[in-house]
Amino acid sequence: MKFSPKQTIKLVVQFVKLQFAGVIIFVCTYLGYFISDFVFNRPTLLALAVSSLIAHIIYFWVIREWIFDKKSGKKRSRRQVVRFMLFMGLNYFLNLLIIEGLRTYFGISPYIGQILAGFIFSVWGYVGLKFWVFQEKLHPTR
Repeated sequence: MKFSPKQTIKLVVQFVKLQFAGVIIFVCTYLGYFISDFVFNRPTLLALAVSSLIAHIIYFWVIREWIFDKKSGKKRSRRQVVRFMLFMGLNYFLNLLIIEGLRTYFGISPYIGQILAGFIFSVWGYVGLKFWVFQEKLHPTR
């Protein structure tokens, strides 16, 4: 697949914007876990699950309004909403599995595990959102 310079710039800008949005999901999960862990003394998996769920809700709103916005004139299809929910649901459970797996099998703190998982999701998330969830329809040349 070949991209024009204009398309390449658009992809790079979207990728950078998604990384900033990813900081929101990371910080919300991290702070939520910290509060659940130290203030309320909740079990690790419960603390991660609740804080991650809240972060995903905030992330959905930010990504919908800022990165793949309605200003482009394209309405979000039901298909995109379903794909977003499926993709983010998968990511939600993958994130919990990665963090819990690192804690259980390698003794890595969930605080460090979230950072490591964040690196994985920075690329995985962009690829999935751009090319599966919010894919632009290709028009065959005539």
